Amino acid sequence: MKRYFVIYNPTSGNEMAGQKMFHVAETVLELEDVEFTFYATKRKNDGEEAAIRGCMEGYDMIISCGGDGTVHEIVNGIMKSPAERKPKLAIMPAGTINDFAAQLKMPRAYANFASLIMKNSFKEIDVGKINDDYFVNVVGGGAFMNIPHDVTIEEKTILGKYAYYFKAAFEVPGQLLNTHDITYIVDGVEYNYNTLLFLVINSSGAGGFKNLCPKAKINDGILDVVIFEKAGNADLLQIFTRVFNGQHISHPKVHYCQGKDIEIRCDGNLPIDTDGDMWGYMPVKISSVNKAIEILVP
Repeated sequence: MKRYFVIYNPTSGNEMAGQKMFHVAETVLELEDVEFTFYATKRKNDGEEAAIRGCMEGYDMIISCGGDGTVHEIVNGIMKSPAERKPKLAIMPAGTINDFAAQLKMPRAYANFASLIMKNSFKEIDVGKINDDYFVNVVGGGAFMNIPHDVTIEEKTILGKYAYYFKAAFEVPGQLLNTHDITYIVDGVEYNYNTLLFLVINSSGAGGFKNLCPKAKINDGILDVVIFEKAGNADLLQIFTRVFNGQHISHPKVHYCQGKDIEIRCDGNLPIDTDGDMWGYMPVKISSVNKAIEILVP
């Protein structure tokens, strides 16, 4: 009998994440002889600890139900467990943006997600490593990195993903002054830019923008780096209008490259965000772990 361990964030999706997964389990159990175990996260890093327990207890698959932060914690738990204990992963999107789930085109409707579980189709994907931790989608630093942390649950409930965009719009004048001299070493090649914002991405999108790294693939063994250099208002407007179709990477104030091993250094304690959560501070060493996890896909 297959055993599935559901780790869900009870505050995600207007506090409906658990109910959605209960419906999924009911649908699957009507047709298949499987076992579901549920665990509701209670505090930061609880998902990682639960995922490690799930690995050690031999579950066939861990199902993440929440937002990007829940996925991030579960991936860390899986990656920090012994290789022979790694279960497969599934993502039931229930958060506000769900960047990585969107890249995988994972359905939000419980009936469609239940069908995927029974279809049993998986794909090997890369995972990023940052120092001694892991990320599934994005590492970022610089301007606007405070936005995911400053938007309240109430604002997300009312406005959804647009809460982040409205918050960013209000902070634009002050954020544009927030630049840093940063050194990037990508597969041995050094670059130096006065940086407004940088992102290291495993997929092609983050923050609700689907084409930030238009050349990215989630199983090619490399990460994509996009750097937004300090620029004037006219240049920034051009960049913003191009970012929706991926044409921003041709702008002279945007620098785009790919690599397996990346080192990023900066004078001062520049904070770093991973998968939408505060991680720590510079400097960082980032690398790609090729085909690290098997994940459920449509």
